[in-house]
Amino acid sequence: MQLLTTTPLAVFILVYMFVRGPIKGLWLLFFTLPMGAAAAMNVSGLGSIYLIDFAVISMWAALLIHPTGLQQLFATMRPFRPGFTLLLLLIVSLLSAFFLPRFFRGQTEVMMLVQVPDWGMAFRLRPLEPTTQNISQSIRLMISMSSFVILATLFRAYGSAAQVHKAMILATTVNLIITILDIGSYAVGMPDLLDAIRTSTMAMLDNQRMLGVKRVAGGFSEASAYGFYTVGLFGYWLRYWFNDKSSWQSGMVALLQMLLIIRSTSSSTYVAMGAFLGLYFLWHFRTMFKARRAMLIYAAVLIAVPALMTVFIMLFTLNPMLKDFADEILLTKMSSDSGVERMGWNAQAMTAMIDTYGLGAGIGSVRASSFLYACLGNIGIIGTALFVVFIGQVLLARVPKSQRGTQTEAVVGALQASCVAFLMQAMLSFPYPNLEVVFFAHAGLAIGLVRRHEIIERRRVIARRTDPVRMAVV
Repeated sequence: MQLLTTTPLAVFILVYMFVRGPIKGLWLLFFTLPMGAAAAMNVSGLGSIYLIDFAVISMWAALLIHPTGLQQLFATMRPFRPGFTLLLLLIVSLLSAFFLPRFFRGQTEVMMLVQVPDWGMAFRLRPLEPTTQNISQSIRLMISMSSFVILATLFRAYGSAAQVHKAMILATTVNLIITILDIGSYAVGMPDLLDAIRTSTMAMLDNQRMLGVKRVAGGFSEASAYGFYTVGLFGYWLRYWFNDKSSWQSGMVALLQMLLIIRSTSSSTYVAMGAFLGLYFLWHFRTMFKARRAMLIYAAVLIAVPALMTVFIMLFTLNPMLKDFADEILLTKMSSDSGVERMGWNAQAMTAMIDTYGLGAGIGSVRASSFLYACLGNIGIIGTALFVVFIGQVLLARVPKSQRGTQTEAVVGALQASCVAFLMQAMLSFPYPNLEVVFFAHAGLAIGLVRRHEIIERRRVIARRTDPVRMAVV
């Protein structure tokens, strides 16, 4: 076991969770989310135990000393609830990882990371067979999904929207600080400054440049991973701004996240942000006729978008460097060697799904470049259908009428919007059917807050019906 500069932080997280409990330790989980390349420790043969994963494991360990918390877990996984669907999905995924690579061994080809002579590690087509990826990806998926279960359970019983919002403020602040350090460290000639928190064994692509512009990786291993997290923050703050009628700060934070996304130079994040904005405005189009604030926002967007497009066209026409930058980022991305290779991964994932009669090759066997293709290739039609049902249950959950117009509705809606933004990016770049801890954590908090107020509302109704004074009056 190798101890790292981030190991003391992992020890602090574990101790704090045990002393203060997992509810009050939520801020520590969100503190680690912007540090996706940080490891708690590196273990020989297993690779890195990521700091984010260690925070989730610490929450579970702290829950063991609170027996009442364990009893609440069964309610989260009742039939027809998102937790039950997620449990079925986890079972299907684990069974696929253990049985399918063995059952369909050699019957299809998949992309594998192999050692190529005189080249190094590269992805090549190889016949399907069981690998360590089946184990490692199953463990990571189990940790990610478990974050939904524990947060949905705890916040159904004890949590509050204000606490979740404070955790989001902390995560946004940490991500901004790390971004500034990432850009500033290269500007002053100290490119290794953030190596203290990029301690995992994954390949670090934090020093890439595009036409002389430093690509932002932040606390992650590459610009795409940084963009994935930042676009989720953008989704949260944009949706919260629509419901936040007290101030303009949340709108400014949303604008700041958009600027960070533009600075990331990640093509998939640009497309994800555009798709999210288009879908968001179409979904909430009816609200512009119900509130003056919403109408002003829509009017500003309708004026700003054509104006910005005109400015960009003029700049690209007058400045050859900007034109080359746009071609490199978006216009020629799909026809580049990287784009062609990734499209080939998706095609091979579909081939693996067909060759396995729709069952998939087992989680960890197929590497794609899209969450949808990764699901179909790894866990088949059944697993993909369960994922769709789970996502639908999360996104369609609504707070009771008594909470309409409150901070609870604003936070729940913002968490759901962040999940949509995460999903948009995953559809363009994720290699495996795992939406990571951050997605499941946001989803768990949203469902937990909804269920908490449903329970409170139901208890109020029961109390009114059984109140002896009220019954006597009736």
